Amino acid sequence: MLSVEDANKMIETFLSPMWFFVTSQEDKDEIHRLANELRKASGQLQEK
Repeated sequence: MLSVEDANKMIETFLSPMWFFVTSQEDKDEIHRLANELRKASGQLQEK
């Protein structure tokens, strides 16, 4: 299982900045999905 700290670090360091960089909703949705997969892998609740 992925630790909560590692999952959140990957989300904050990589995915969150990418979300603000991309312009298409499709790309934003995919980044959101990936963040939720990291949350799921670390035992956290997924965000809507």
